[in-house]
This record gives sequence, structure tokens and C-alpha cells, in this order.
Amino acid sequence: MNTSAATTARTMWALFEPIHAVAYFAPEAKAAYEAGGLRGFWRGYFAGRAAPLGPVGPEPVVAAFFTFAPAMVARALPDVWSLTTPERALELRRTGAAAALARLLAGHERAVERAAEALVP
Repeated sequence: MNTSAATTARTMWALFEPIHAVAYFAPEAKAAYEAGGLRGFWRGYFAGRAAPLGPVGPEPVVAAFFTFAPAMVARALPDVWSLTTPERALELRRTGAAAALARLLAGHERAVERAAEALVP
């Protein structure tokens, strides 16, 4: 990757990561996962993040996420798929993220609208 591409990638990560992180780390996210029957942080985290892969076991998740110890992932997967479906996990992730973003962005609605308008061609 050339320097320009690396700089752009890092800039994009810095812009999007705070929005992405609320789907897992905000109190609203934890509450949504728990309301869906996913008790404990790691069950909600791995279910919400791995859901696009389908009801997989730990091996594809370890490979895709790269930074987690295999034993840690194996403690959460595939057990979470006996508690919820990937589709429901995505719904829970959206619910928690929307609630967290509503709280965090309260009072900044016009700026959010302008940002959304800038993203739509």
C-alpha cells in the first residue's frame, strides 16, 4: 500500500471507528444484546460482529477478526447461535447502535443531516 492510500485508510478508520464502536461498547448496545438473550459482553460482541458470516463456529471468526485468541472466541461461538440467529443479532446491533447514536448526537441533528447529505450523491 502506498503512503497516500495508507494515510487515506487511516483517516477513514479514525472517522468511522467511533461510530462503529458504539455498536459494541455503548451501554445501549449491551442492553440491546442482553434484551435479546445474549448475556455477558463477549456473547453480544461476537454475535453482533460475526452475524454477517452466518451461524459459524469460532474458526472463521478468528481468521476474520485476527486479533482475538482462538480460545476466547470459542467460548462464545457457536453457543450464541443457540440463543439467537445471525439476523436477530444484526437487529440487536442496529437497535443498540441507533439508541447510542441518538444519545450521543442529541443536539447535533442539523450537523448530522448535513453529514448525511454530503454522503449521498
